[in-house]
Amino acid sequence: MGKPLEIIVVDDEVQITELIELFMKASGEDSNIHSFNDSVAARDYICENSDDIDVVITDYKMPQVNGLELLSFVSNKTKKILISGYVSEIAEDKLNSLEATFFEKPVPMSKLKKVVFEH
Repeated sequence: MGKPLEIIVVDDEVQITELIELFMKASGEDSNIHSFNDSVAARDYICENSDDIDVVITDYKMPQVNGLELLSFVSNKTKKILISGYVSEIAEDKLNSLEATFFEKPVPMSKLKKVVFEH
């Protein structure tokens, strides 16, 4: 059995990070989940640990550092997932250049789980 997946969840809404974290833990997959409601703290954590992070799930619209900016600090080997209720504001070319998967809120949890844990 390999090492647990290192998953970072970032959203300025506590209910969203708690929901995603709860769902990921309930999936039964081996993972360590780190949740952040402060995008600056998340950015700092990602910068210090980028080689160890397997998946980043982040909201787009947050104070200080938005989700696309946050994903730009992530290593190329990291799976990137952006979620948002503001589809029209997100530049598709930027999403493509970061090789990020996008989910519109409300997030379809079964599809999110599949993207997170697929190898």
